[in-house]
Amino acid sequence: MKCMAITNINSNEFAEMLRDDPESLEIIDVREPYEHEKIRIKGSKLIPLSIIPLKANEIDWGKKVILVCRSGARSLSVAQLLSSVGKNVFNLQGGVEGLSRMDCPCLQKS
Repeated sequence: MKCMAITNINSNEFAEMLRDDPESLEIIDVREPYEHEKIRIKGSKLIPLSIIPLKANEIDWGKKVILVCRSGARSLSVAQLLSSVGKNVFNLQGGVEGLSRMDCPCLQKS
């Protein structure tokens, strides 16, 4: 299987993608449920890092898949895994923390 590309995007690029065409995005949050419960991106799908291999079939690969975590590290490791099995993915550098710092309206807090 051919290794595919990982595209790293920053908070501003993500916010722009979300503003321009939110329907084309599949936002996968790879954090733990307790983290997702506190703060999350509206419309994101929670699939924790530990179960990604079991749940990858639940991802809509017809859309642009954006992986998100707290800071961008866990999502990068998931991006590398998915890329190695032939998937094109985006990794949000800075993660939810970066979006929080820019006060992105895309965030939903409990």
